[in-house]
Amino acid sequence: MLKNENQDKLNRLKKLLDKHEIRYQSAKEGRAKGYLYSIQDQGKMDLTSSDIIIHTDQPKGKMVKVLFEPKAKLADSLTYDITAWSLPYAHGFDAIASKTKLPSSDVAKDSTIKNSIARSAYAYISKWNSIEDATFLGALLQENIVPRFSEKAFSIEGKSFERGALIILRNDNRNAEFDAKLIAIANKHQRSLTIVTTGFSDSGVDFGSYSVKPINQQKIAVLSGKATSSLSFGEVWHFFESQLNYPITNINAEGFSDITLHSYDVIILPSGSYRDVLNKTMMTKLKKWMRDGGTLIAIGNALRSFADKEGFSLKVKKSEQKDEVANLTPFADRERKSVADLITGSIFKSTIDTTHPLGFGYQTSYFSLKLSGTSYQYLGKGVNVGYFDQNTKNVSGYAGSEAIKNVPKSLLLGEESFGNGSIVYMVDNPLFRSFWENGKLFMANAVFLLNSNTLK
Repeated sequence: MLKNENQDKLNRLKKLLDKHEIRYQSAKEGRAKGYLYSIQDQGKMDLTSSDIIIHTDQPKGKMVKVLFEPKAKLADSLTYDITAWSLPYAHGFDAIASKTKLPSSDVAKDSTIKNSIARSAYAYISKWNSIEDATFLGALLQENIVPRFSEKAFSIEGKSFERGALIILRNDNRNAEFDAKLIAIANKHQRSLTIVTTGFSDSGVDFGSYSVKPINQQKIAVLSGKATSSLSFGEVWHFFESQLNYPITNINAEGFSDITLHSYDVIILPSGSYRDVLNKTMMTKLKKWMRDGGTLIAIGNALRSFADKEGFSLKVKKSEQKDEVANLTPFADRERKSVADLITGSIFKSTIDTTHPLGFGYQTSYFSLKLSGTSYQYLGKGVNVGYFDQNTKNVSGYAGSEAIKNVPKSLLLGEESFGNGSIVYMVDNPLFRSFWENGKLFMANAVFLLNSNTLK
């Protein structure tokens, strides 16, 4: 059973289930007992009619068991691929696995959202907690509509909004076509707009506050070529091209030193090895560009180019020093012993600072797919937006006995400021194979909500 706390996420999952001909039904009000994914233990969950139930007693029942397996079991630790993929974690759902068949009913058809023009509106407001909201934002920007976002929660005219809520002010968009264009985009993307006739909130920030910041039409560059992982570049490209539908510029890393950095607001470094690209001269240029307001986003192995380097607070978290001993492991057993230092794809529970723009739209708990045995210390200078605390444990999948020791008290997601700009460290790739749906909003937050507070 999946708890429906975000209709966009539920709709996305239902599309996936429909594609694979997996049946699902609406829950009936009551209480379920079973294995709670959020705590990895037995518990209870209250049900409502908006929640959905996926029975294993169906033609695709075996597939359901595989896709929703909370803790994958391995017969052998020697594996070439990820070992955890449970959909509730990947999509960000609170879920329960019950051995008892729960009462259910047919799923009601989704209603169509149809907004109307309100020329008396002081502003239109839209929520921010899904990748569909980010796609809507991208469409607004490409139509030259200026949106803002609130860094603080607020309530206005009887309705409450969380951090990140989009506020489209009439005063920022003084043209005759504004209302018609906005409504057309909102209806196309099925976003429900709240109309308000004032900029003064009932509680929280007013719309004239410095905490209500404009979002620029960000110009984004992504590095590619020999220095980058082709898989990681492909994941970034697919995210912007197929999901956000927002333009990016592909720059070959070999010619990175020749470009004018100030032509771009955001530069993304997919996972890769940039030792020959980011030399001392290029690092100096990047720091100046960031101080002038640029956002640099480093993913996965790209973080190694900044870790333990002068001018950056990122530091590799190293294992406890061991006494030097002769390597007496038999040759035939060395491959098996080496996996103790590896994490090739397992799930760990982390904590998110939801008061920071990178964490807007998220809950305080986030399950991350960890793809590497490399861990980093908490940032001493900067903001540890996502992190693994001292009690972090492996939730699902294989993690080497040595590598797992470095995960507690390590960084997941952080921002380090440089003047008016910053660098974002994404230790775990939130776009991995485009299936870890719950991580994608982190990328949208980094691109649109950071360092975009001046109207161009």
